[in-house]
Amino acid sequence: MGVEVPGYGGSILYVDLSTKNSKKVPLDSELIRKFIGGRGFGSKLLYDLVDPDASPLAPHQPLIFVTGPLADLAPSASRLNVMAKSPMTGIHGDSNVGGLFAVEMKRAGYDAIVFRGASDKPTYVWIHDDSVEFRDATHLWGRTVTETTDELIREVGDRDARVACIGPAGERLVVNASIMVDYDRAAAKCGVAAVMGSKNLKAVVVRGTREVRIHDLKAFREAWEDALQAFKADPGTLLGFTKGSHFLHRVHNDIGALILRNGRFGQLPDDVLEKFDRVTDEYCVKSTSGCGYCVVSCEKNFVVDVPGYGRRRVKVDYYGLAPLSYRMDVYDPKIGLEFSYLTTELGLDHTFGQLIALAMELYERGIITKDDVEGLDLSWGNVEAIRTIIMKTAYRDGKIGELFAGGLKGIVDKYPEAAKYAIHVKWMDNIPQDPRGNPFYNFRYAVSTRGATHLWASGLSRIAHELAPPSAPLEQQMSVFLIVENFVTLVNILGVCNWAWSAYTTSMESYKRKEKALLKLYNSVTGLNLTINDFYDAVERVILIERAENARYGIRRKDDALPERFLKEPLRGYKTSHPPYPDLDKRLDLYYRLRGLDEETGIPKKETLVKYGLDYVAKDLEARGILPR
Repeated sequence: MGVEVPGYGGSILYVDLSTKNSKKVPLDSELIRKFIGGRGFGSKLLYDLVDPDASPLAPHQPLIFVTGPLADLAPSASRLNVMAKSPMTGIHGDSNVGGLFAVEMKRAGYDAIVFRGASDKPTYVWIHDDSVEFRDATHLWGRTVTETTDELIREVGDRDARVACIGPAGERLVVNASIMVDYDRAAAKCGVAAVMGSKNLKAVVVRGTREVRIHDLKAFREAWEDALQAFKADPGTLLGFTKGSHFLHRVHNDIGALILRNGRFGQLPDDVLEKFDRVTDEYCVKSTSGCGYCVVSCEKNFVVDVPGYGRRRVKVDYYGLAPLSYRMDVYDPKIGLEFSYLTTELGLDHTFGQLIALAMELYERGIITKDDVEGLDLSWGNVEAIRTIIMKTAYRDGKIGELFAGGLKGIVDKYPEAAKYAIHVKWMDNIPQDPRGNPFYNFRYAVSTRGATHLWASGLSRIAHELAPPSAPLEQQMSVFLIVENFVTLVNILGVCNWAWSAYTTSMESYKRKEKALLKLYNSVTGLNLTINDFYDAVERVILIERAENARYGIRRKDDALPERFLKEPLRGYKTSHPPYPDLDKRLDLYYRLRGLDEETGIPKKETLVKYGLDYVAKDLEARGILPR
């Protein structure tokens, strides 16, 4: 039953790219009650609409843009989730991006946009409040992100319009491609840009002119002030403002947990570390910026000379600069910034450098030869080779382009002996901190429903280690791990920023203040008067339905794993070394028990699904013969 709830856009827009038709459907009260919004809405829609047995790139598969109820209505709140069956992993796909696209989308009246079908030619969709136009994008096909965004803003004639587009990499269905928002913010994970490219959808442009309603303006202002005071009181906020995430070069190095030489080494030489520790001092222009209503503004604007392009501004965080530099033995931050600019313009994920690092090890071992890569020398640190791979992959050009376009799984399929050297979980290779250097916290990679990712159980790290130090019993560690995973999931449901609300949170007091502020903001905006238990019941539903979706793709306990190298080899460093990752099976047993999952398969138990009102999911899994007995 359709309802109008303050704080929400109020509807889901269904767009059929094959027929060039669209339909606006009011939000359902049950959807709001059970899943709240954001990642919650998206995961529910994906479960209901995806064809588990078809290719992720089949035209009828959905591509979902979704935002949360606090987007546009809280500090650091403008997040967009882009969701699909992932062509990179073959499982649940979800990529999160900032900027102001989500804000305009909600002001246009939409909490989610579902794209299905495929256009017969390159197309962009122009959404202006209730108006939905399908426009020819043939003239934009092959153009870079900046060229495309500039031209689209000119064509729609509104500087306040927001653009989400793909570059050449997404057009050519490269699985490491990114959907780029507001020029340089990326929905980069899970290959969602390849799904967009398969639909011949070059871009989505949105402009909303409606004011989002607030239920209780006085209570809302008080809640906003409570949130601001929580941020001001936490020293993590200032750290984010001054250095962004680039303080992590040193943090991860000091514990010996960097990913170097494809997971064989965990620390940089002191002189190299110093260069990266000072990257914001050396190359950052004296300004800082952030996404909508950001109180942290952790985004750093760097200026660098890029061969062939001249002097350019680039935005990149620690998680992008590390794989595009020292993970490939490139020890000059300036070169890493150059590669960041190139990948951004071409619509490639910054973590593409990790895939190149795998190829470099395979070349070192004689598994990949010069013949395989058009005579290229893939020795560690070869800057020209890296530049060539980036360009050729983005345009899917020649042997090199084809080899790298299929991502890590494509390389392993071609070279089966590469499997033991591949650093991934469920075919995603987004592992910025070596689990051997921090076993408790980095268990997150094993159980993430989208494959290896730090973001779905990131933040609250200081609190987590206070509550569960390395000497704590595993039972205590796993209970604390769920606190972290639950809070980050809640943040993604509400549409607020994980970095601001979680990663820069440094004390239990700050965490509790922020948690309380989120509840107060939501209730003052919507008038629904939820409890904190209602929040976390929604979190449980989201994780359960994502695991159920993955069960339909064949994901089982064996896939909640860590790379073979991490389990069998020690991690070496200059000053600190670590043994192989310990007790994975014991941790999984405890995690499954706490989540109400079957310990043999990792699939949600029937009683757990029923407890959280997901009876229809239990029936679906039972009909498929995969519901645990």
